[in-house]
Amino acid sequence: MDRRQADARHHRVKRWLTGAAILAALPGAAFAQESEADTKGVLSLTVENDSLSSGADRNYTSGIRLGYVSPAEGVPDWLQGAGGFTRAFSNSAPDFWGIAVGQSIFTPEDINAVPAPADQHPYAGWLYVQISVGAEEDRSDGRAPRYLDSYELELGIVGPSAMGEEAQSGIHEWLGAPDPQGWDSQLEDEIAFAASFDRRWRALRLFGDFLGGIEADLTPSAGVSLGTLRTEARVGLAARIGQRIDSDYGPPRVRPSLAGLEHFRGGPLSWSVFAGVQGRAVAHNLFLDGNTFEDSASVDRTPFVADFQTGFSLSAGAVRLAYTYVWRTEEFETQPTRQDFGALSLSVRM
Repeated sequence: MDRRQADARHHRVKRWLTGAAILAALPGAAFAQESEADTKGVLSLTVENDSLSSGADRNYTSGIRLGYVSPAEGVPDWLQGAGGFTRAFSNSAPDFWGIAVGQSIFTPEDINAVPAPADQHPYAGWLYVQISVGAEEDRSDGRAPRYLDSYELELGIVGPSAMGEEAQSGIHEWLGAPDPQGWDSQLEDEIAFAASFDRRWRALRLFGDFLGGIEADLTPSAGVSLGTLRTEARVGLAARIGQRIDSDYGPPRVRPSLAGLEHFRGGPLSWSVFAGVQGRAVAHNLFLDGNTFEDSASVDRTPFVADFQTGFSLSAGAVRLAYTYVWRTEEFETQPTRQDFGALSLSVRM
């Protein structure tokens, strides 16, 4: 081989290596972008209130929850011990963890009556902390996981120490609304807990890349909670239509509502309009059944409850905003009609 042939061969090899490097870099760049998206956690503030819908104080009147979910693979050492448990049920080690604090308030429909009406929802405040672990199925064949599991412990106090009266009175004073009169009959102080498991199956895509990227999907879910706070089994189904709808699992909510997760990918504009339903078979509800260890106000609980919801979600860059309108079927025998309320959540990747 003469020098001219050798130089030509050298240039051909150089061009091939350069082309191969570019081709290899393309999926690498996409992977790096995906990895960068997984390096940030999400902080969410969720507010649920009847003033965001009908405006009537009754039953579940207010809930506020501040939650944080870690980046992917961000589970701390003290929670890594849950790996054996999640591998057994989810075929995966823990992928992320979350922590939240919140307060919920419950009142009768007639907040002017003293004492509170015995056949209406008891007064109750609930102040709590939640710790959760998420695990997405690992598949040995390399295909996309089929489901995401979440494990959660909710622990807190119900009663005067939950400061439900102070919170509601302060809000009503700020809004110029009537001051509730019957808080002296609220549930007594009691430490309560609930351990929950939920599975959300990967979105079942109906169609995609339609009319400029419009997509739609169905996402079924199922779960169970056990504890002195609530004991129930639930199934749900959510339908969405929008653009880049696979960037999240739906917006976060306050339990026991049909909920999504804090996680979302961020990046380009993403939006969805959604509707969903969740049915719950309720064996115990502290806020209706009354205190566990002493006499208190209570009502006869309805064993089956359904939530119907519709709303929208909008995200751009590192911010997501979502609104949900909910109507809930009767939760106790003497409840005269269903309840509706609104939920507003703001999430930030950070």
